[in-house]
Amino acid sequence: MSSPAHAIYSSTLSLSLQGHEFQPQYGVQLIFNETVRSRLLCSAACSQNPSCRIFDYDSSSHRCRLFEADLTNGAIIETASQTSIVGSVILSASLYASMYNQSCSACQGNRYQTCSSTTNKCQCPGNSYWNGSMCPLQLFENAACSQIDACRSDLNLSCVMNSYGEFTQCLIAATTIYTQNFIYNIPSSSECIAWNTFQSTLTSRPYRSMTIKGSNDPIGITLTNPRYVAGIANALLTNATYGPVSSNGYLWVVGPCGYGYELSATGDVCGCSLGYIVRPCIGNMNWGGINGNTCGASSQTMIVIIQ
Repeated sequence: MSSPAHAIYSSTLSLSLQGHEFQPQYGVQLIFNETVRSRLLCSAACSQNPSCRIFDYDSSSHRCRLFEADLTNGAIIETASQTSIVGSVILSASLYASMYNQSCSACQGNRYQTCSSTTNKCQCPGNSYWNGSMCPLQLFENAACSQIDACRSDLNLSCVMNSYGEFTQCLIAATTIYTQNFIYNIPSSSECIAWNTFQSTLTSRPYRSMTIKGSNDPIGITLTNPRYVAGIANALLTNATYGPVSSNGYLWVVGPCGYGYELSATGDVCGCSLGYIVRPCIGNMNWGGINGNTCGASSQTMIVIIQ
């Protein structure tokens, strides 16, 4: 059936047999739960809400529920009420192909695409993502994912990328921070212990960026390539060599130096290049530096944030 709403909001629905209701996998998927007079009005409410992919309606209680869900993260189940029915919005690539990434005039008022205030182009609505042909709903924790924006970012989920650059599953994003004060001409002892702790707390959880900053540069430099961030995090965790890789204008590398592993944005390890180097476990006073000398550097705070 098609909704009686205005054509730009219309949708084609598939109806279940009587005696069924929708069971969401997560409570957050329920976006509307009200009493309405008829199934037609309930289906119209779903059609006019871009987030709605499934609704159920009970003609005895007049309960109308709208869900931001589909059959990949919920199920149509039998219920004791024989007057309950489920409606699912039927989606196809043809609903998206002529609009996606076009100027906003192409999707004005359309339920399947929304105008992005950032790009002024037609994009997928909130909690959905472009997979090359359609806008499926974003995925929940532990679901297998195949691209960076496939997971519910509003729930702090990211699609984990392994050190080989392969996307794996949706997991809660992690943040790991190293911050220590270094003193000119003094070997870094306690700072090395803290660095080892920092390395050991890195995990396979998703990381999206890494920032090196400190008192010499409060803003610092940031690596935003998730694949490289994952590679660096894994190298620090396992005491392995990684890089150099070029991104965001710097050459990022992890490698052995002294009694531990160094993180550098200069393209080499155990050197004295000017720039951004953190190596608290070198065993002498050349523990690195931020935005300047990295051998015999002045007293400063150095911070590494992987998130």
